[in-house]
Amino acid sequence: MIADLEIDLGALRHNVAQLARLVAPCPPWPVIKANAYGHGLLEVGRALAPHVAGFCVYEVTEGLALREGGVECPILVLGPIDPGDLEAAHLAHLTVTLWDIGSYRADAARIARRRGAPLAVHAKVDTGVTRFGFDSPSAAAAIADLLDDADLRVQGVFTHLAAVEELESLFTFEQLSRFERALAPIDGALRERGVRRHAAASAAAILIPQSRLDLVRPGIATFGIWPSPQTKTSAGGSIELEAALSWHTQLIAVREVEAGRSVGYGCTHYTSRASRIAVIPIGYAEGIPRAASNRGALLVHGRRAPIVGRVCMNVTMIDVTEIPQAQPGSRATLIGRSGDDTLTADDWGGWCDTISYEIVARLPAALPRRYVMPVRAGTEEAAATQG
Repeated sequence: MIADLEIDLGALRHNVAQLARLVAPCPPWPVIKANAYGHGLLEVGRALAPHVAGFCVYEVTEGLALREGGVECPILVLGPIDPGDLEAAHLAHLTVTLWDIGSYRADAARIARRRGAPLAVHAKVDTGVTRFGFDSPSAAAAIADLLDDADLRVQGVFTHLAAVEELESLFTFEQLSRFERALAPIDGALRERGVRRHAAASAAAILIPQSRLDLVRPGIATFGIWPSPQTKTSAGGSIELEAALSWHTQLIAVREVEAGRSVGYGCTHYTSRASRIAVIPIGYAEGIPRAASNRGALLVHGRRAPIVGRVCMNVTMIDVTEIPQAQPGSRATLIGRSGDDTLTADDWGGWCDTISYEIVARLPAALPRRYVMPVRAGTEEAAATQG
């Protein structure tokens, strides 16, 4: 084993059930872009499809992969689309996002006419992120135009919130107000056609009930990772999330070295004593951020072994001097539990001056992933086992 990722499908289902309970009656549409935040797109989609009303992805290719894998529930593509992919999107019954009058609307209408069925779309309104979306002042007229287009079927209107995790910021409420004002002139038409409004991703869905509207788009929380430590604190136990991903490798060498020995490229670490330096067979090519050099740690036999020297492309060195039982073949945990200690994606984010989202989303698709469904206390499976 070079390294593997273990994904607890039961934890994913638990998290979705927790979110659904919290935001009811609004349905959660989990966001499973970026290879399901590193957890594996198709396997996650298949595991959750029976338990959700729909999914959100970023690219058409992600939606097509889900369809080819047998996922039949509604799928909303949030990101930009190459006009050349529109026909495949239409054929696969994917819903696409429009955010200006131009872009690929003409191509979409042409394909819809040729195929004899309207293309399902959601319209995006920019209320302050300044990426994609109709500008708030002109959004009503633009969306009214889409509603009148027989080649399009507008199913939703949404925005994206910029500052939910900055808990003292009032900007979230200003964005929600902008969204409401932007849609006010066409409110009757939207309601008459059953057009759904949505704004909340994970943090807003958990913390701000008035942001839930007609559906929510939980991303990181689906995978049992809190959007931020502050979000977890503010949630006050209203929801329990279980991390679905654990990440393990093994020691392939343990070297006894003298004090004053350099370790790794650039000689950024010198041993301060006689030391035992272990090598693991993964580096930044396999997902360990180079920013964790001389900052991060792994768990070996339940104890923390600090990363020493620079993380290399395919190997990383750790100090196991305080772990006498460490030897080649010993299991090393990057994310997950070992003994009485646990490492999380948040730990790695802290070491690397980034966020947990980046840590998991950048895990290479080539890393082996093992999917498990442990029997959980309080479930029908557990009752049957105990019976």
